[in-house]
Amino acid sequence: MPDHPSDPRADKVSDHKHWKNVLHNAWHLNKDLYGVLHGVRCGGAEIVQTANSFMLVPGDWSPEEWDDVKLRYLAPHKEQLISLFKLTRFALYTDEALPEGIFSEEAG
Repeated sequence: MPDHPSDPRADKVSDHKHWKNVLHNAWHLNKDLYGVLHGVRCGGAEIVQTANSFMLVPGDWSPEEWDDVKLRYLAPHKEQLISLFKLTRFALYTDEALPEGIFSEEAG
């Protein structure tokens, strides 16, 4: 069983991997943002990879609906979304701990 609910729109294969990774990180780092992104994806939004991050595009949403979604749901999370996308572009969240004593003064 996955440690978070998976991409609800796995039928949209072109960006499925990006959504899996973004939703994974959001689940572990910001449950409110996870809920927003999950809903946006259910509606058909897509992710496009950019040079340094990702960008949300409307996908199945009409231009009018997308404008409303951006204003009502995404804008309040703008900074967290930018941070999440930048992180996800390079890494997945893990709760793995560092080996004990790795930063102790006695380590050589």
